[in-house]
Amino acid sequence: RHGGVLVVASDDHAARSSAVAHQSEHMFSACAMPVLAPASVQQILDFGLHGWAMSRYTGCWVALKLSADVVESSATVEIDAARVQPCSPDFALPADGLHIRWPDPQLAQEQRMQAFKIYAAVAYARANGLDRLVWDSPRARLGLIACGKAWLDLRQALHELGIDAARAAQLGLRVYQVGMPWPLEAEGARRFAAGLDEVLVVEEKRQIIEYQLKEMLYDWPDAQRPRVLGKFDETGEWPAPPHQWLLPPTGE
Repeated sequence: RHGGVLVVASDDHAARSSAVAHQSEHMFSACAMPVLAPASVQQILDFGLHGWAMSRYTGCWVALKLSADVVESSATVEIDAARVQPCSPDFALPADGLHIRWPDPQLAQEQRMQAFKIYAAVAYARANGLDRLVWDSPRARLGLIACGKAWLDLRQALHELGIDAARAAQLGLRVYQVGMPWPLEAEGARRFAAGLDEVLVVEEKRQIIEYQLKEMLYDWPDAQRPRVLGKFDETGEWPAPPHQWLLPPTGE
């Protein structure tokens, strides 16, 4: 219970100080490592504490994706270990737990990962509100969903359009911030999408939330399933290209 692994990745999407432009979520997901994506300096601290707690609960290595634009910024933050009070999920753990043991055959490790550990991470994210509904409308028709640096770009775009919470409610706009892009927590994502006509997924680089959301909504009846757009629109164009950055930093 005093262990855990938090893997910190520094993503430089536009290769301003790196040899290549890159992102880390797909590599982490391939290794079955839950990914937390903070969108502010305060969230770096908060998600870091959640990452340790999630790792200790699930037995997973947990990744903390730090985008250059978030890290290379300043903010007034609250530094208090008691600020984050992790909640234990309502999740049925196996009798022998989820952690490493000896001996631990490879196929037993795989079975524990695929049958329990990833679902335990999803349950932790749900219990601790890592994904959150930020704005809603009594007659919501359009949903916007983003995480990490893309969340900052989305909020900046809404600000420049003069859209605040009150205006969003008038326009029928629902806005959802994801804290754990992989694995995406399904119950919250489906509640967000329910009743909408269309969802726009705003992501930096290659998509990862978009694919999961489409899979989660695939078996909904046609009349209830919103259209989901992301990297490509209905014409095949890129509204949010998978290269460079969504919104360049000031002065670039």
